[in-house]
Amino acid sequence: MNIENFKEKYWKDPVWSKVISFAIIGVGTFIFTTIYIWIKSLYDEVPFKEISIKVFEYLKSTTEINTFLFWIILTILGIFSTSFIYSLYIRFKKPKKELEIEEDKELPRTGMNSTALFSSKLAGAFSGQRGFKWYESSEAIMRLEKFFEPPLKYEPIGEEAVSTPIWWFRAGSSMYIDEFKKLSKTKLLIGIREFKIKRIGVFVSNSYYKSFIYVETSGEKQTGVYKITKEDIKRDINTFGYSSEEYAIFKNKIKLTREEYDDASKVIKGKVVDTFGSELRVRFLSDYNFLITANQSPFNSRKFDIESHDSMNKILKGEMKADDFIESLKKYEKKDTYT
Repeated sequence: MNIENFKEKYWKDPVWSKVISFAIIGVGTFIFTTIYIWIKSLYDEVPFKEISIKVFEYLKSTTEINTFLFWIILTILGIFSTSFIYSLYIRFKKPKKELEIEEDKELPRTGMNSTALFSSKLAGAFSGQRGFKWYESSEAIMRLEKFFEPPLKYEPIGEEAVSTPIWWFRAGSSMYIDEFKKLSKTKLLIGIREFKIKRIGVFVSNSYYKSFIYVETSGEKQTGVYKITKEDIKRDINTFGYSSEEYAIFKNKIKLTREEYDDASKVIKGKVVDTFGSELRVRFLSDYNFLITANQSPFNSRKFDIESHDSMNKILKGEMKADDFIESLKKYEKKDTYT
């Protein structure tokens, strides 16, 4: 372990930092006392051993000044001991998952490319499957929860490895996926986006680099932080293919507008309250679809950006069958991948 890792893991730790402090104080006191005795022996021209005996005899004496120093030292040790015991109490009181998050800050290393990692996660969540298969809402969420088990971020080693292997793609839009959370039996949170899962289509290809997860979601009611009319939603659908709103959650229940999130404050019960730490969210007000696949898959390409735009929007409008779109994706090859 290098110095930086040691500092990060132990020196900043509330318990180990106090253990190290005790050790430093003890060793420092011993060194200081030794140096004092050595200098005094040189100055008084008295043997080091004889001075040492006199110093320790002095410390064992019962004079008032030593009693006073004794109580000062005892008080200091009491404060340190109490703080140390309290830190241990807080540490062991915390849930195991919280401790793992605090302590395990180093990313796992990998030399695998993203398509191999994606294929490995598919095998774990959709064991035994070959080819294409649809999964309805409840089973889809159960499978995705397994698929998105950590780690989702890595420390890449080698030219082919990447730090964020799993991405979502849709008609020219894309983003890596490094956070996942199950919100309910029907809803997931991927990054900042909320998805009410309708169904998913999973393709486990013999050419593992072509595997993907196609996701369809249902539109939800708006949060109420904005007054979005039916005309606004219809206009968004005609322009983008879907409609959505951005908002934030403060203390797991209070909803903020995007503007209030940016300003980190909101008027709550007649008072201006700081809202630092609120969570940004995106909610879809109409049906939505997207593709989950590896960063280095054939779908991270201009070809997919162009072809998927009309196809995915037509599926949402009922003008195209999803199965036809799936069949077109199976024809993608490595040569279409970005380099």
